[in-house]
Amino acid sequence: MNPLFEALSVAPIARGLAAVLIAGASLPLAGVLVLRLELVTLRFTLMHGALLGAAVALAAGVDPLLLGLTVDLLLVMTLAPIARRTGLRLGYVSAFLMVITIGAAAAVIYRASVPAPAVFAVLWGDLFALGRTDLIAVAGFGAALAAFVAAAHRRIAALLFDQEVAASSGIAVQRLRAAVLLAVGCAVAFAMKLIGALLLDAILLLPAILAAALARSVRGLFLLAAAAGLAVGAAGFAVALLIDLPASAGVTLAAALLLPAVIAARRRSHA
Repeated sequence: MNPLFEALSVAPIARGLAAVLIAGASLPLAGVLVLRLELVTLRFTLMHGALLGAAVALAAGVDPLLLGLTVDLLLVMTLAPIARRTGLRLGYVSAFLMVITIGAAAAVIYRASVPAPAVFAVLWGDLFALGRTDLIAVAGFGAALAAFVAAAHRRIAALLFDQEVAASSGIAVQRLRAAVLLAVGCAVAFAMKLIGALLLDAILLLPAILAAALARSVRGLFLLAAAAGLAVGAAGFAVALLIDLPASAGVTLAAALLLPAVIAARRRSHA
């Protein structure tokens, strides 16, 4: 039997593959929103917030994903109010909270003497440690994210084009933007759970960047991002199994190797 197929007969490895395929096809949709709405700084804040939640969870002996999601949702809900009350720009508040949350995470990890293997699992991810509940949660969020993008496609396209034009067209921009921030916050927490904090952009942003090089419409951008994420997830997982690498590293390598092919395709289309 092929070693790859033999490995997939093991339940934890099969769950890991299912999770990375679901994440690859869905999380880049949030990556498109991050890139087009220039939310990269916010993405760092949410990543550090998820790290803080995971640190508290490890210290308390509970699921890191749940507390990571909780902290990210709190950040999403409080960022704008803090900016309004302090008179600071949203980016400044986001940067401030980014530093505070990572500092708090480091303090919790040190004071609680969290074991190094648990910390490395948060930083690098561990797809093979996912349980059935984790897989169900990933599938549920992936379906919800895809449904949100599909249902609100026209409004999202208007928001990505110009927020003032969208508002003048009768779109509730503030509500839509809040929903987008909520989706991004959850996507960051799930990506961190799957492939770790340090390389979560391999599944969140890199497929969206690859899609942006080829897409000619907003709809095409979302579809190509999902396709690229699926391809990167499948190829990266296979590479990780075949040459014995962490899945997060395999996904990153797959995305890096796919970039030259995308650039070549773009040049041919413009020739």
